[in-house]
Amino acid sequence: MKLKKTNKPKQNFIKKLIISISILVVLIIIFVALEWAGVTHLINIPGNQTTDQKKEAEINSNNKKAAVESQATNKDADNGTPLPTDYASSDIVLSTRRETDGSVTILTQLKNYSDGTCDLTINNGGKIYAQSAPVLYQPSFSTCEGFNISIDKVGSGNWQISLSVTSKGNVNTNTISVEIQ
Repeated sequence: MKLKKTNKPKQNFIKKLIISISILVVLIIIFVALEWAGVTHLINIPGNQTTDQKKEAEINSNNKKAAVESQATNKDADNGTPLPTDYASSDIVLSTRRETDGSVTILTQLKNYSDGTCDLTINNGGKIYAQSAPVLYQPSFSTCEGFNISIDKVGSGNWQISLSVTSKGNVNTNTISVEIQ
């Protein structure tokens, strides 16, 4: 009589392998879910904020906005003396960045502004370009919503870039000169 050979050790190995892989997959899924939910912080992905970080950023943003708006009431919280109603031109910082598509982005940083309107004017040897945008409040500094101008609209040369910001009835202007080729 011939004995039939069984594959019990091989079958047991395959079962153990399948169980091990299944457990590993479940652990990976749990880890990814916890990272995505912000519970764990083992993977630092720039731009991803935890719920606590988002709350803290929102609180900081609201605190800054409240501070800027309280300054606009023209009262100093310490001694009740009126604050100046005119803004300094240093409250508006302008810079430019040449883009690869042949346009120019006008970058703005606005100190002491929480709202208002930005009016941009570019003059290049008699060619004038104008555009308006709202003030965009941000925690560290406010900015104009955005200005990206094609060089074809004004031409290359010496651009006189003027930005007027109107907020709470006050107007402040800053002008820079930039050579655009």
